[in-house]
Amino acid sequence: MKCNELGRSMVEMLGVLAIIGVLSVGAIAGYSKAMMKYKLNKQTEQIGSILDNALIHAEEFSRSKKDLDSGAFFTVLKSLNIIPQEMIRPNTTTIRDVFNNAIRIGVNFESSGNYLGLSIDVGDNPQVCLNLLQMAKLRSAFLWQIVFTKITDDDTSTQFSNRVFGDDYCTTNCLKNLSIAKSTELCETCQKTKNCTLSILWNYSATAN
Repeated sequence: MKCNELGRSMVEMLGVLAIIGVLSVGAIAGYSKAMMKYKLNKQTEQIGSILDNALIHAEEFSRSKKDLDSGAFFTVLKSLNIIPQEMIRPNTTTIRDVFNNAIRIGVNFESSGNYLGLSIDVGDNPQVCLNLLQMAKLRSAFLWQIVFTKITDDDTSTQFSNRVFGDDYCTTNCLKNLSIAKSTELCETCQKTKNCTLSILWNYSATAN
Protein backbone atom coordinates (compact mmCIF):
# COMPACT_ATOMS: atom_id res chain seq x y z
CA MET A 1 0.00 0.00 0.00
CA LYS A 2 2.80 2.32 0.97
CA CYS A 3 4.55 1.56 -2.30
CA ASN A 4 1.42 2.49 -4.24
CA GLU A 5 1.11 5.75 -2.32
CA LEU A 6 4.78 6.52 -2.93
CA GLY A 7 4.32 5.80 -6.61
CA ARG A 8 1.32 8.10 -6.84
CA SER A 9 3.22 10.83 -4.99
CA MET A 10 6.12 10.56 -7.41
CA VAL A 11 3.79 10.71 -10.41
CA GLU A 12 2.05 13.75 -8.95
CA MET A 13 5.40 15.39 -8.25
CA LEU A 14 6.58 14.73 -11.79
CA GLY A 15 3.34 16.21 -13.08
CA VAL A 16 3.83 19.35 -11.01
CA LEU A 17 7.43 19.65 -12.22
CA ALA A 18 6.27 19.27 -15.82
CA ILE A 19 3.71 22.03 -15.36
CA ILE A 20 6.35 24.25 -13.75
CA GLY A 21 8.67 23.52 -16.67
CA VAL A 22 6.03 24.48 -19.22
CA LEU A 23 5.22 27.66 -17.32
CA SER A 24 8.92 28.54 -17.07
CA VAL A 25 9.45 28.11 -20.80
CA GLY A 26 6.41 30.26 -21.48
CA ALA A 27 7.63 32.91 -19.04
CA ILE A 28 11.08 32.99 -20.68
CA ALA A 29 9.55 33.24 -24.15
CA GLY A 30 7.25 36.03 -22.98
CA TYR A 31 10.14 37.89 -21.38
CA SER A 32 12.29 37.54 -24.52
CA LYS A 33 9.46 38.86 -26.69
CA ALA A 34 8.86 41.79 -24.37
CA MET A 35 12.59 42.58 -24.23
CA MET A 36 12.88 42.51 -28.03
CA LYS A 37 9.91 44.88 -28.34
CA TYR A 38 11.51 47.21 -25.81
CA LYS A 39 14.84 47.20 -27.68
CA LEU A 40 13.19 47.81 -31.05
CA ASN A 41 11.31 50.78 -29.61
CA LYS A 42 14.52 52.02 -27.99
CA GLN A 43 16.42 51.71 -31.28
CA THR A 44 13.69 53.73 -33.02
CA GLU A 45 13.94 56.36 -30.31
CA GLN A 46 17.75 56.53 -30.44
CA ILE A 47 18.33 56.69 -34.19
CA GLY A 48 15.09 58.55 -34.90
CA SER A 49 16.14 61.25 -32.46
CA ILE A 50 19.49 61.69 -34.22
CA LEU A 51 17.83 61.88 -37.64
CA ASP A 52 15.10 64.29 -36.58
CA ASN A 53 17.46 66.69 -34.84
CA ALA A 54 20.13 66.48 -37.54
CA LEU A 55 17.51 67.27 -40.17
CA ILE A 56 16.51 70.39 -38.24
CA HIS A 57 20.10 71.66 -38.55
CA ALA A 58 20.75 70.24 -42.05
CA GLU A 59 20.97 73.56 -43.88
CA GLU A 60 23.29 74.95 -41.22
CA PHE A 61 25.57 71.94 -41.60
CA SER A 62 25.63 72.35 -45.37
CA ARG A 63 26.69 75.98 -45.08
CA SER A 64 29.58 74.84 -42.87
CA LYS A 65 30.80 72.20 -45.32
CA LYS A 66 34.30 73.65 -45.70
CA ASP A 67 34.94 72.99 -42.03
CA LEU A 68 32.93 69.79 -41.70
CA ASP A 69 34.20 66.24 -41.99
CA SER A 70 32.89 63.07 -40.35
CA GLY A 71 34.82 63.68 -37.13
CA ALA A 72 33.71 67.30 -36.93
CA PHE A 73 30.12 66.34 -37.71
CA PHE A 74 30.16 63.86 -34.82
CA THR A 75 31.60 66.52 -32.50
CA VAL A 76 28.92 69.03 -33.50
CA LEU A 77 26.08 66.53 -33.02
CA LYS A 78 27.54 65.54 -29.66
CA SER A 79 27.91 69.15 -28.50
CA LEU A 80 24.29 69.84 -29.47
CA ASN A 81 23.19 66.78 -27.42
CA ILE A 82 21.69 65.28 -30.57
CA ILE A 83 23.36 61.93 -29.91
CA PRO A 84 21.85 60.13 -26.88
CA GLN A 85 24.50 59.79 -24.20
CA GLU A 86 24.11 56.01 -23.87
CA MET A 87 25.15 55.59 -27.51
CA ILE A 88 28.52 57.32 -27.11
CA ARG A 89 31.69 55.29 -26.44
CA PRO A 90 34.98 56.77 -25.17
CA ASN A 91 37.73 57.64 -27.66
CA THR A 92 35.78 56.86 -30.81
CA THR A 93 33.37 58.56 -33.19
CA THR A 94 31.53 55.26 -33.74
CA ILE A 95 28.36 55.11 -31.68
CA ARG A 96 26.31 52.03 -30.68
CA ASP A 97 22.57 51.46 -30.59
CA VAL A 98 20.71 49.40 -28.00
CA PHE A 99 21.59 46.20 -29.93
CA ASN A 100 25.27 47.23 -29.86
CA ASN A 101 25.25 47.72 -33.64
CA ALA A 102 28.03 50.06 -34.75
CA ILE A 103 26.83 53.34 -36.29
CA ARG A 104 29.13 55.69 -38.17
CA ILE A 105 28.21 59.32 -38.81
CA GLY A 106 29.36 60.56 -42.19
CA VAL A 107 29.47 63.55 -44.49
CA ASN A 108 30.19 63.83 -48.19
CA PHE A 109 31.09 67.17 -49.73
CA GLU A 110 32.66 66.14 -53.00
CA SER A 111 32.42 66.73 -56.74
CA SER A 112 29.61 64.18 -57.07
CA GLY A 113 27.36 65.84 -54.53
CA ASN A 114 26.79 66.77 -50.90
CA TYR A 115 24.99 64.74 -48.28
CA LEU A 116 24.96 63.69 -44.63
CA GLY A 117 24.32 60.19 -43.37
CA LEU A 118 24.34 57.39 -40.81
CA SER A 119 25.77 53.96 -41.65
CA ILE A 120 24.50 51.17 -39.42
CA ASP A 121 25.98 47.68 -39.25
CA VAL A 122 23.01 45.34 -39.62
CA GLY A 123 23.09 42.35 -37.29
CA ASP A 124 21.64 38.89 -37.90
CA ASN A 125 18.17 39.64 -36.52
CA PRO A 126 15.71 40.43 -39.33
CA GLN A 127 13.45 42.34 -36.94
CA VAL A 128 16.21 44.89 -36.40
CA CYS A 129 16.68 45.46 -40.13
CA LEU A 130 12.93 45.79 -40.71
CA ASN A 131 12.68 48.20 -37.78
CA LEU A 132 15.34 50.46 -39.33
CA LEU A 133 13.53 50.48 -42.67
CA GLN A 134 10.20 51.31 -41.03
CA MET A 135 11.82 54.14 -39.09
CA ALA A 136 13.32 55.52 -42.31
CA LYS A 137 10.03 55.11 -44.17
CA LEU A 138 8.30 57.42 -41.69
CA ARG A 139 10.85 60.09 -42.70
CA SER A 140 10.77 59.48 -46.46
CA ALA A 141 9.84 63.12 -47.16
CA PHE A 142 13.16 64.29 -45.70
CA LEU A 143 15.61 61.61 -46.86
CA TRP A 144 17.62 61.15 -50.03
CA GLN A 145 18.06 57.37 -50.05
CA ILE A 146 18.60 54.16 -48.13
CA VAL A 147 21.55 52.05 -49.31
CA PHE A 148 22.33 48.43 -48.43
CA THR A 149 26.08 47.93 -48.84
CA LYS A 150 27.20 44.28 -48.84
CA ILE A 151 30.40 44.66 -50.81
CA THR A 152 32.49 47.63 -51.89
CA ASP A 153 31.03 47.59 -55.41
CA ASP A 154 27.60 48.39 -53.98
CA ASP A 155 28.78 51.90 -53.08
CA THR A 156 29.10 52.83 -56.75
CA SER A 157 26.45 50.54 -58.19
CA THR A 158 24.27 52.09 -60.89
CA GLN A 159 21.74 49.26 -60.81
CA PHE A 160 20.14 50.63 -57.64
CA SER A 161 18.76 47.22 -56.69
CA ASN A 162 20.17 47.89 -53.23
CA ARG A 163 18.76 51.43 -52.96
CA VAL A 164 15.41 52.94 -51.99
CA PHE A 165 14.83 56.67 -52.50
CA GLY A 166 13.09 59.42 -50.56
CA ASP A 167 10.06 61.28 -51.89
CA ASP A 168 11.92 63.97 -53.84
CA TYR A 169 14.32 61.57 -55.55
CA CYS A 170 12.37 58.40 -56.35
CA THR A 171 10.92 57.11 -59.60
CA THR A 172 10.15 53.46 -58.94
CA ASN A 173 12.11 52.52 -55.80
CA CYS A 174 10.21 54.84 -53.45
CA LEU A 175 10.72 54.59 -49.71
CA LYS A 176 7.21 55.86 -48.99
CA ASN A 177 5.72 52.92 -50.93
CA LEU A 178 8.08 50.27 -49.57
CA SER A 179 6.05 47.16 -48.83
CA ILE A 180 6.64 44.62 -46.06
CA ALA A 181 7.45 42.02 -48.71
CA LYS A 182 10.07 44.25 -50.37
CA SER A 183 11.50 45.26 -46.99
CA THR A 184 11.81 41.60 -46.03
CA GLU A 185 13.50 40.81 -49.34
CA LEU A 186 16.03 43.62 -48.88
CA CYS A 187 16.80 42.58 -45.32
CA GLU A 188 17.12 38.88 -46.17
CA THR A 189 19.47 39.67 -49.06
CA CYS A 190 21.51 41.91 -46.79
CA GLN A 191 21.76 39.36 -44.01
CA LYS A 192 23.02 36.60 -46.27
CA THR A 193 26.37 38.31 -45.89
CA LYS A 194 28.21 38.90 -42.63
CA ASN A 195 29.21 42.50 -43.32
CA CYS A 196 26.12 44.35 -44.44
CA THR A 197 25.63 48.03 -43.73
CA LEU A 198 22.44 50.06 -44.03
CA SER A 199 23.09 53.73 -44.76
CA ILE A 200 20.48 56.45 -44.27
CA LEU A 201 21.41 59.52 -46.34
CA TRP A 202 19.81 62.96 -46.41
CA ASN A 203 20.23 66.61 -47.37
CA TYR A 204 21.50 65.68 -50.81
CA SER A 205 22.40 68.32 -53.37
CA ALA A 206 24.24 67.62 -56.61
CA THR A 207 27.33 69.70 -57.17
CA ALA A 208 27.28 71.67 -60.42
CA ASN A 209 29.95 70.70 -62.93
